[in-house]
Amino acid sequence: MDELPEIKRTSFSKILEREVGEARSVSSNLGLLLVDLSNLTRINHYHGYATGDRLLAATYKNLLSVSKLPDTVFRIGSHHYAFILSGLSNPAFIALAMNKIHRLLEQELSIDDDVAGVDLKIGVAINRQGQRGAMEMLSMAEASLAQVRRGEALQIEDLVSEEPDAPQDMQLEQLFTETLHENAFELYYQPKINLITGEANAAEALLRWEVEGRGFISPEIAVELADTTGRVYSLTKWVVHTAMRQVRAWQDSIDVSVALNVQADLVNSPDLLTLLKDAIAIWGVDPSKITVEITESAIIADKESGFDNLLQMKQLGINLAIDDFGTGYSSLSYFKHIPATELKIDQSFIRSMRTDPQDLELVKIIIHIAHQFGLSVVGEGVEDRESLELLRELGCDFAQGFYFSKPLPKDEFEAWVLAWPGL
Repeated sequence: MDELPEIKRTSFSKILEREVGEARSVSSNLGLLLVDLSNLTRINHYHGYATGDRLLAATYKNLLSVSKLPDTVFRIGSHHYAFILSGLSNPAFIALAMNKIHRLLEQELSIDDDVAGVDLKIGVAINRQGQRGAMEMLSMAEASLAQVRRGEALQIEDLVSEEPDAPQDMQLEQLFTETLHENAFELYYQPKINLITGEANAAEALLRWEVEGRGFISPEIAVELADTTGRVYSLTKWVVHTAMRQVRAWQDSIDVSVALNVQADLVNSPDLLTLLKDAIAIWGVDPSKITVEITESAIIADKESGFDNLLQMKQLGINLAIDDFGTGYSSLSYFKHIPATELKIDQSFIRSMRTDPQDLELVKIIIHIAHQFGLSVVGEGVEDRESLELLRELGCDFAQGFYFSKPLPKDEFEAWVLAWPGL
């Protein structure tokens, strides 16, 4: 893989300004990491420029694997990368990203066993709700990087201390590990309504984690902690078995299928298929009652092995849904080969389709294309009757959102389904 061409500072500033403006418009948090291979000149001198170029290319490839989004990783100097983290629901996520990048790059950027590896330095800036300008944000990150180069410890907690509920990473990591060990997470269930029959015979299982004195911790934080602590598989195993056990328990009272979210990193792993097979056998659940939800990015990350896994899931009788459809960057050439049964249109399109003609056209196109390939379509984030009626008019098959119900604990969900009057 060729190294990423260097981008001019002025060009990068414009990109960062765009991201700052977006963060300001939606009141989200923005992070910036500056990643520096500080001893690259010495490596080039002693080991040749080919070695240096390989390390630069590996840095870009690994940073992009963490981001999984285009236009977020940039080479802004000879041995200097910028990594934009947009849409941070909590500024403390920046620390989790830094820890992951450190571990990943220190592992990947090696020369040989007898030679010292790359000297990696990372600077950071956090921009709450886009309140700072792009140049101020870049200056903060450069000052942070300079501090690290001087050998001074970077206190991430100081950067996020203005956030009142910012988690203390080490403490929260320990709590996460204990909660997983004690099986103390919960699954809540959000109804998915059939817009043709009006029935509530499906749901999405959603992770909930309540910590004493802190309330509910964001599911995104739980997933990030699973990732950074190497427990993605363990958490997924808990979710799969808990959901299937619940489907089995509901058989005598309500008839529902349940959708499970699976992290992108597991889609290409044979362990996922084994996990699903084992859980189906243990709980005696009809595979057609289970849907695995994955994102577009998970599909295209490793097309060959990923498709093989998905095909085997389909052969088991498990349904496959492509979540947040419309926000990824996959080619339609992939689309015709994906063994999916369902598309879920991202809620950002659903919420704006009544006011934005372009988003309305996108929703129409997605529904049409999905039906051409024999897939059903789910509209996420339905919050009002008008959106519901528009989706029905457009031929959408299912809908879910707060208009029907928020995610509910298992007993409340069962009571809700039994009381559902239909559309």
